[in-house]
Amino acid sequence: MPRSKLAALLTIIPCAALMGGCAGTNMQPVASFGASNVLSPSGYSQKKISDTQYQVQATGTEATPKARIEKIAVARAAQIGVEEKLKYYKVTNVQYGVTCEKKVEFYKGGSTAPGSRQTVLVDVVYAKEPVDSSYVSTKESFESLNGELNNEVVPADQKAAAEQEARAACGQAT
Repeated sequence: MPRSKLAALLTIIPCAALMGGCAGTNMQPVASFGASNVLSPSGYSQKKISDTQYQVQATGTEATPKARIEKIAVARAAQIGVEEKLKYYKVTNVQYGVTCEKKVEFYKGGSTAPGSRQTVLVDVVYAKEPVDSSYVSTKESFESLNGELNNEVVPADQKAAAEQEARAACGQAT
């Protein structure tokens, strides 16, 4: 076999093996800790209610489990406390929901697939000193939750279950 064909073959084999190894895994991304926006709806947003009250909403991708979405919302709540120099906080209410997206047809052809994203809305109260034992340190909580989010690996079966749950809530085929 000529040297150039052998070199080409040795390049192709590892690439094919890598691609084949990924074929059986769920490549859907999960939401990361970051602000949401028009182009990237997964992430967090917040609404200030008063100097010591916020609502924080987190939205996942279709493959993001509720527990991770809630962790993102609570991590952002803790981060707000750190930023606002409010040392303690507690979550007073958690609401789960789903945002359903319809299929969009483009006038020049093509379309987007229908989608579904799970959401979590948390109500948060802050204090400079803990009012009772249910208040936790914003700094310690943020550091812990941020570390967990950065190191968390969501198994493919949990991604698939999250996607199926969100689609079912929107009445979309799974």
